[in-house]
Amino acid sequence: MTEFSFYHSLVDDDPKLAAPALEALGRIAASWARLEHHIDALIVQVNKPSYDERLFAEHPTSFSKKIELLKRWFNQYPPLSSYTADMRTLTQHMKALSKDDKRTVSRNLLLHAIPASYNAKSETLTLHHMAFEGANIHSRHIDVTLHQLHMFAGLIQMANAYLATITRELFTPEWIERLGKRE
Repeated sequence: MTEFSFYHSLVDDDPKLAAPALEALGRIAASWARLEHHIDALIVQVNKPSYDERLFAEHPTSFSKKIELLKRWFNQYPPLSSYTADMRTLTQHMKALSKDDKRTVSRNLLLHAIPASYNAKSETLTLHHMAFEGANIHSRHIDVTLHQLHMFAGLIQMANAYLATITRELFTPEWIERLGKRE
C-alpha cells in the first residue's frame, strides 16, 4: 500500500504513465462543473419570488442544497408538474453520485482525494482520501479502475443530457411567460 503523502502525488510522476488516470479525472471534473452550472442556471430560471414567494429561497452554494431547492420547485410549482417524476429520479441519481460513502465511488472522493499512483497494467488508480471525523483525520486508500472512472463520467454526462432537454424547453420566451403566469 502506498503511504499517504502531501508532498507527492500522481501528477508528479511520469505524465505519460499517469495520462489515462488524469484524463479520466479531468473529464469527471469538467463534466461535474457543467452539471453544477446547469443546475445553477435552472435554479436561477425558476427560483423567483414573483413566481412563488413560499418556494423562493436564496441561491444555495452546496450541491445538496441546490438539489433540495430544485426538487422543491419541480415538486410544488404547477407549471413544472410535467417534469416532476423525471426530476425526482434525476435528483435521486445526482445525490447518489455526490454522496460521500466509503463503499462507493463519489464525486467528493474523485474530486477531493489525492491521485497517488496509477498501475498501467491493471488500469487502477489509487486515491488517498482524508476523512474528517470530529477532531480526527483518517486516511484511506481507495483503488478505482479506469472502467469505474469512465462509467462515472458517463453517468454525469447522462445527467447533463437530461438537464439539457429540460433547459432547452424552459429557457424559451414561451416557457418564461408560462412560469410567470403559474399555468
